[in-house]
Amino acid sequence: MISKVVIRDLSASRFDRINIKCVRCSFWFDYPSRSFLDDLMGIKSFNDLKYFLHKRLAGNSYPEDNCVKLVNFTGNGGIVKGAFKGKKCVGILTAGDPELFPKLQSFRVFPPDPDSIFLGCIYVEPDMKGMGVEKRLLMELEKDLLKKNIKAIEAIGKRPDDDIDEDEFENSPLVSFKFLINNGFYLKKNDDQYPLLRLDLKSIAREFSREEISLKKLAYKKAVRQPVIIREK
Repeated sequence: MISKVVIRDLSASRFDRINIKCVRCSFWFDYPSRSFLDDLMGIKSFNDLKYFLHKRLAGNSYPEDNCVKLVNFTGNGGIVKGAFKGKKCVGILTAGDPELFPKLQSFRVFPPDPDSIFLGCIYVEPDMKGMGVEKRLLMELEKDLLKKNIKAIEAIGKRPDDDIDEDEFENSPLVSFKFLINNGFYLKKNDDQYPLLRLDLKSIAREFSREEISLKKLAYKKAVRQPVIIREK
């Protein structure tokens, strides 16, 4: 069931007014900066080289305060979407250029494609889970990226692990591997715990196109079936 929520793009000016833990989460932003030499020595493929150049040209850094980190993230082009039920924010999605997520360097599947958009997290309040809010947030991101001709979304998926209890797994900012697979992502780089997945947006564009055509046909059929009311003069 897709819950009746409204998805909005969140600007930095709204973060202080939103009472949801994601606004002050620093998971993706807390990672020690590597030296130029370390980055250079880590280049093992053409994709590594592209990421290295992309990151060095961007030169993003984050202040200490967690809320300010998210403000800086959006200021550098990061995307933050909120799901609202009435006036309450019940879910958050963050996405953006891979270099905006320093913690990515700590994963064995690093680096992602620098030309893709990286999906950092989708968090939904516990009482709204299973109601389709996560899917709504992802769909809105997909629609926006299609308009900008972005070719793909990549994400680090989380798999259940015997060393992680259920609460810790649920509260991790990483997106569930199962959710990503169920929503069109495929495995790009495997890892027992944190694989890298990819969604090619061309396939999504075709699905959206078919959906729009179906809706237009349905609207046309409804219009044709409307009875003509003849009023006597």
